Amino acid sequence: MKNRLREEILQKRKELSEEERQKKSAKITATLRGSARYEKAETLFTFISMDKEVNTYPLIEQAWQDGKKVAVPIAKAKGEMYFVPIDSFSELKKSRFGVMEPEKEKEESIIPKETDVFLVPGSVFDQKGNRYGYGGGFYDRFFEKYPSIFKIAVAFSFQVMDFDLQVEAFDKPVDCIITEDGLIGGF
Repeated sequence: MKNRLREEILQKRKELSEEERQKKSAKITATLRGSARYEKAETLFTFISMDKEVNTYPLIEQAWQDGKKVAVPIAKAKGEMYFVPIDSFSELKKSRFGVMEPEKEKEESIIPKETDVFLVPGSVFDQKGNRYGYGGGFYDRFFEKYPSIFKIAVAFSFQVMDFDLQVEAFDKPVDCIITEDGLIGGF
């Protein structure tokens, strides 16, 4: 069930036209940027969008213009992940996992504060904030270590189901979801 639903939604996302993806992504970014949480945040912790995910590149550029730090994840073997600051997209290279990452060591990593904005990717969500990622468990392990992080998912509205997802005990829900149609959950 879980894998079939994930595949179905990812296929739907893949079929999104680039114009539609950009339009919906811009609405999501505007909602986030208009929030008090974004205003107060010192650092934007975000994934680097790939495939047909919500486009995070314009948001990252805006965060730099707004004087915020930007931190992005580096995934290692055995599900380990840490976040490092970047000052430019030129620092990014394609990793062995096929995602764009900076080439930085764990010693350069930074830990999110409760007031920072922390964006979470995913394939499928429900109204309660439960999520299916991409199957690696990287974010769930990270949240296990840092449970006080306020987790914000950014997704297209068709990725949010009207029924409860079947999740495991180790799956960590997000605190809110921003779609092009608005906000689900508290901010």
